[in-house]
Amino acid sequence: MNLISIGFFEIFGEMFGWLGGLMTGSLDFFYGFTNSYGLSIILLTLAIRVLLFPLVAKQTRSMKAMQELQPKMEELKEEYGDDQQQYQQKVMELYQEHKVNPAAGCLPLLVQMPILIALFHSIRGFEALKQTSFLWISNIAQPDLVLVILTGLVMFGQSMVQQKMSGNAGGNNKMMMFMPLLIVVIGFRLPAAVLLYWFTSNLVMVAQQYFLYREPLELKEESS
Repeated sequence: MNLISIGFFEIFGEMFGWLGGLMTGSLDFFYGFTNSYGLSIILLTLAIRVLLFPLVAKQTRSMKAMQELQPKMEELKEEYGDDQQQYQQKVMELYQEHKVNPAAGCLPLLVQMPILIALFHSIRGFEALKQTSFLWISNIAQPDLVLVILTGLVMFGQSMVQQKMSGNAGGNNKMMMFMPLLIVVIGFRLPAAVLLYWFTSNLVMVAQQYFLYREPLELKEESS
């Protein structure tokens, strides 16, 4: 069975068909300036990352806040560690007190998934991309082993950075570590054009998080 042709990307690609059309139009627009679909994908990625920057900023501040709260969470663990239900309740109260959303770390990834799916769906029917080369990639409409590995490594590095920023965030960090492996497995069936977007997007995101993380953070407390 072909995982891509009948699976996740195919089903959800139909749902985001309008977004795929927008992707195709954007690639053609950038191609008019670059005369290269590889560069067009990179420029499209940069434009998307600019639009998603507010979410990245929110994610980074949330992870910094969780890191700042880590000592208090350790105190709660020592005090309520034997009662997991009570411990989880106290942790959530701590998050609420300082207006921290532990799920914010996954938000940019969830928003990017429809974009990735739409890009895959549009590339499948984009005749201009077929037989198009870029750098070492002979055909960006076909999978590329080197780009699969590079994308997995960048995602792994990003996950490590996020883990360091957020401290021990439990299940969220497990998901962050799982995603690079998932991308590598799926990547062997994805067009190189999709992976080029994913690779560039994660590189830019790491840079954004690095500069945002250097900003001082003042924890907020809920008004009584």
